[in-house]
Amino acid sequence: MKKEFITIFCILSLSLLLLSFKTKQKNERTKINIDLSLVLPAHVEEQEKLFSMLKKTNPNFIFFRSFLTSKSRKAFFGVSRYENSEPEKLDDVFYQQTVNHKDNRLGNNYKLISYRKYKSGNKYLYEKVSSPNKGQCCVMYYFMKNNFSNVMYEIKLSGEINQMEEMRNIAKKIALTVRL
Repeated sequence: MKKEFITIFCILSLSLLLLSFKTKQKNERTKINIDLSLVLPAHVEEQEKLFSMLKKTNPNFIFFRSFLTSKSRKAFFGVSRYENSEPEKLDDVFYQQTVNHKDNRLGNNYKLISYRKYKSGNKYLYEKVSSPNKGQCCVMYYFMKNNFSNVMYEIKLSGEINQMEEMRNIAKKIALTVRL
């Protein structure tokens, strides 16, 4: 009886240990820089060559990874950091500069799909969805410490337009984990 109890206890303990390790692994925070951390989806991969190319075209780009969607298609996740000389409200920057910003390098293919500020739990989220080129989609969220700063962060998911809803869900989950 004592051997059976010890065996069952060991199996239960090992199971709990493995379960807690798996949960911890899935929820592990990724530190982007000294100010920003977040939780990424499982199975993200570094893309060093692509990141260095993107960094050359946009020096505000500070982090880049790829991951697979539920349909095993590759999507990309990036973080950009923008700095201004004076602090501003996130509301003002979002509506006056971000929503109306059109990257001239993209030509006439750029299309703003939607933008909104909404509350999820106790957090206000600023979301913008666009199509930089035909067949592509970007879902972006914007953050400032205390919603008033001279530094704004943008998290962006990029993928195929037919994955827009899944990317919106993934982006929202990541956005809700952002800590500044």
